Amino acid sequence: MTILSYLIALTLVLVSVVKTTDLFITSDKALSKIENQFISKTQKVHNNEKGNISLAAAILTTILTALFMFYLIKMKIEYKEALYRKESYLCFHYLNVETQKYIKEMSFFNWSIRTAFAAKNTVVDGVSGEVIFRALTIARNLRHYNYLKKMAKNKFCKVPETISYLKNTPYKIDLAGVLETNLDETTIVRQNQWVNVFYKNPEGIRLKKSFCLKTEFQMEGAFSPSSKVETSEVEIRGLSSLKCFSGSSS
Repeated sequence: MTILSYLIALTLVLVSVVKTTDLFITSDKALSKIENQFISKTQKVHNNEKGNISLAAAILTTILTALFMFYLIKMKIEYKEALYRKESYLCFHYLNVETQKYIKEMSFFNWSIRTAFAAKNTVVDGVSGEVIFRALTIARNLRHYNYLKKMAKNKFCKVPETISYLKNTPYKIDLAGVLETNLDETTIVRQNQWVNVFYKNPEGIRLKKSFCLKTEFQMEGAFSPSSKVETSEVEIRGLSSLKCFSGSSS
């Protein structure tokens, strides 16, 4: 009886061990399967995240590049606008200064030519008054053509930007640019007040940044070297352009 009991007990132990071992093996396989599934899913998520990160990086790079190009173009245009303003005022100042110098020198020639005309029939130190008179008129004409040349083209600007100054000379000229004179060869003032306009073509800049520059001249007469100048800037926007060019051909 005792031996039988031991055998039964041993049998139960062996069966328990086998069952337990089988349970562990089954559990291990199930755990391995779950682990593999988890690894597979996490790898897919990782790969998707890598793709999303790459896409986000590409979008960010595109946006930054677009912003950089935008500001680069904007800076280029603003540089051209600053250059446009500088060149406009340099030319404007040059034209006005040269015109004032021209008026002053032409008034001197008028006084000298009138005096020489009155003394045409005299001789001073062996020099005929007629010779002096002709020399003065030639010098005056050369100075006039030099003025026209400076208005047409100089280191700051050229035609058609300076057309207003060429059309509205302080003294009367014919279609060939020759001075109209009195009987004594003195020059004739076109008019005592006039307006000149300078306008530079706004190439490569925003139209709203363009402008014209106006100068209102006033002189006392053909024999007066003094002249008054008033300048103003007018933007080219809407009806302002009409205000800008009004009087330019006076």
